[in-house]
Amino acid sequence: MNALLKYFFLLFTVSNILAQTPKWTTYDYNTSNYSLTSVYCLATDASGNVWIGTNQSIVKFNQLSTWNVYNSSNSGMPNDRVVDIAITGTNSIWICTYGNGLLNYNGSIWQQYLPSNSGILSNYTYCVGFDSPGNVWTGIYSANAQNAGVVKWTGGSNWTPYTFTDTYNYKNVEAIAKDNAGNIWCGTTIGLYKFNPTNSTWTVYTKENTSGGLGGNWVRVIVPDAVGNIWLGTMDLISGSYVGAGLIKFNPTSNLWSNYTNTDPNSKVVSAIAFRNTDIWVGTGFCGQYNGNGLYKFNPTNSTWTNYYVDSNTFPGNCVNDLVVDNNNNLWIAGNNILTKVDFNPTAVDDYLETIPTQFTLNAYPNPFNPTTKIEFAIPMQGKYTIKIYNTLGQELSKLVDHELVAGIHSVTFDASGFASGIYVCKLNGDNVNLSKKIVLMK
Repeated sequence: MNALLKYFFLLFTVSNILAQTPKWTTYDYNTSNYSLTSVYCLATDASGNVWIGTNQSIVKFNQLSTWNVYNSSNSGMPNDRVVDIAITGTNSIWICTYGNGLLNYNGSIWQQYLPSNSGILSNYTYCVGFDSPGNVWTGIYSANAQNAGVVKWTGGSNWTPYTFTDTYNYKNVEAIAKDNAGNIWCGTTIGLYKFNPTNSTWTVYTKENTSGGLGGNWVRVIVPDAVGNIWLGTMDLISGSYVGAGLIKFNPTSNLWSNYTNTDPNSKVVSAIAFRNTDIWVGTGFCGQYNGNGLYKFNPTNSTWTNYYVDSNTFPGNCVNDLVVDNNNNLWIAGNNILTKVDFNPTAVDDYLETIPTQFTLNAYPNPFNPTTKIEFAIPMQGKYTIKIYNTLGQELSKLVDHELVAGIHSVTFDASGFASGIYVCKLNGDNVNLSKKIVLMK
């Protein structure tokens, strides 16, 4: 077989072995190297590691499937429930605990912030996030009416508390997020609060002053998207029962509220939200208190829902505590006593390494396409590379590749089933390369 025929034969073989069926892997007490006794929260760092908060430690899981456990026996991490994790772009890990304050780990040094040595005001911290200048915002459990609901730290001894007023003296802040305009959003048990850093003003949204748009005044989840919408999971506690409001979207520019609710009432207590490509993944339930209906995938284009619930082939749980999408576009799901990973393309990047290319190239076949196209790219040197899809406004829509690759010709399939017809831009970025290719989806 001559070289040209061999090349096309290999390309044909590659296109037919690309895996399209997601691979679901669940880790529990028996299948992991650590005790999975409740998994509360997840985060991913700039290096692609997944950090897992449990009821007695924090665990790092790297791409080589190595588990690193941090607890009181080997680190500055107390044996306590980890309820939230947030990670800066420089891999500084911030950890909220239910009884041991706020912790920071920079890779070598642990620092604990308590009422006795900082302005944190409570040992019970619920959530943590960062604003545009890099200040740390922490939501706390405020059993004392005098305590603030959220505290901003700008470094050193500079702690600024903010108190939310209500008639029940119950100011817990359970969610914090920053939108693309730099505003800080806080979810409380008495409504949604927005802080504008430009003029240092707060705006409150409740079920009452939004004509029911907020759905419920107990705001548990806040996730801004790339175009400025705020996605929420809200509920109310009525006569001792949790009454969920489903998946809520708020457009601050138009002041428009939208409710995307599945007909299943158990799906309405939304506990986690994550974006992957054009799909929105929604976790339900209140693990330990209210069993929801597992995990949902929501397609906003056609408003269809897909449920994954107590299924040994996919998600074996009935409630979800947290969701995160890692650098390789895998979805991670924190259940009650389980951790599930969804690898959507187990063999996503295929290689043709017999001939080492001498220059970078980027192509797509077919183009125009419907609904899939193969992105083929040549790299003459080993390094870290990304393949991403953007719209014509420059907004990132999908991350197909984000890891170390050897020199050679590689390919990955882009599935645009959830995208509208139009022009998109595929970009190859990495060591000494920045290439773009227009691709046209025609349905």
